[in-house]
Amino acid sequence: MEDATELSHDYAELQQVNNYGMAGQYEPHYDMATRDETAFSDHEGGNRVATLLFYMGKTDAGGATVFIDGGVRIAPVKNAAVFWYNLLPNGDPDLLTRHAGCPVLAGTKWVMNKWFHVNDQIFTRPCDLQQFKREKETELYNGRYTI
Repeated sequence: MEDATELSHDYAELQQVNNYGMAGQYEPHYDMATRDETAFSDHEGGNRVATLLFYMGKTDAGGATVFIDGGVRIAPVKNAAVFWYNLLPNGDPDLLTRHAGCPVLAGTKWVMNKWFHVNDQIFTRPCDLQQFKREKETELYNGRYTI
């Protein structure tokens, strides 16, 4: 996982496996603490900088992961993985990462997630122009700048 993400595992949480049966779903949420929350203030690794979600099986119907504000839908495909940053390069929460697990309509859904924390990533988190562009678009989207 460290090779795939280029992130250190020193402050990562242990993998978590979840199973969703018929009609199983997960309500819209963020994986990181937002400014109004202090969920990780006492965690030595700091806030959750990134998420890696593995699909360990394929449902017969339903069970997609949807990023509500980003307009992205990911169907569960066995042995596939999805990776995203929860924090912008400046450390602010990326509010476009709010996501949910849609109801399983037939079969079961097995996923495993790994959360990486911000501490110890300063020299390992990739940095490119697209990330800074995304940061500016998000800040404009969230109304932080007046034009």
